[in-house]
Amino acid sequence: MHLMIPHAAALDDAARHAFAGLALPHLAAQLARLSPAETWGSDEFSPQPPHHLALAALRGQAEPSAAAWSVDAGPDLCWALMTPVHLAVGTDGVDVLPPAALALSESEAARFAAVLHELWPEQEGWQWRLLDAQRWAIAHASALDGLQAASFERAAGQHIEPWLPQHRTLRRWQNEAQMLLHGHALNAEREARGEHVVNSVWIGDIGRSNGQPADITVDDRLTAPLLNGDLAAWAEAWQRLDAGPLAQPLTSLTLCGQRVARRFTAQPLSWMDRLKRRFQAPELAAVLEAL
Repeated sequence: MHLMIPHAAALDDAARHAFAGLALPHLAAQLARLSPAETWGSDEFSPQPPHHLALAALRGQAEPSAAAWSVDAGPDLCWALMTPVHLAVGTDGVDVLPPAALALSESEAARFAAVLHELWPEQEGWQWRLLDAQRWAIAHASALDGLQAASFERAAGQHIEPWLPQHRTLRRWQNEAQMLLHGHALNAEREARGEHVVNSVWIGDIGRSNGQPADITVDDRLTAPLLNGDLAAWAEAWQRLDAGPLAQPLTSLTLCGQRVARRFTAQPLSWMDRLKRRFQAPELAAVLEAL
């Protein structure tokens, strides 16, 4: 089995500290047995997270298309992920609050999506899929082609400026969504309950799928805790990973951070190399910090 773990590491000191206190014997055993292979990605400023780049390579695609993958789509339509968000204006700029800050139920999310159908109507060829309360997928035969935007996984919990889309069509759509949501009755209900309003949407992860699946198991249980800044839950998820999938026989393991994704594979070793591995296993912290 080839196991991929997105958001296995983060660059901030708090995440490093949380990881340093974990005992992950099965991860250590896998890294002692497997050899470094391919690396995908470059730095933490790229619009797509490294695990998307790795998945694109493993699927034989030139560019990631996480929206199309999320609905298991073929190449006929171009897809985008749409995320309801709260943009918080502060003294030093505008922040994209993490998904958990909205605490949307699926029924409430469906009501907000119904409002936004006005901007992307089905009678004009748009298709909608409500994947969960925090992710909606929209598709069109042509209107999304050529549009590029940062993944929401890059922007969540961050200042918005570095991740804003450059294409004027995407900016226009975002502005129109903000105007439609401003003062809407659904948001008035949320304000009355003391909750954050849904005052914008994030459109990203745009692309078409070639329909070619990757022979890989993606375990994304670390994603939501890290995007929401819940490092205690992130650490707990790491321990469950170690006790579960990482305790199984693996032919490959791909660990993904904020800068790169690195694959480790089973390769033939000489008896001397096997002996060295036994006594010179890589340090987990060093492996994760390099991501």
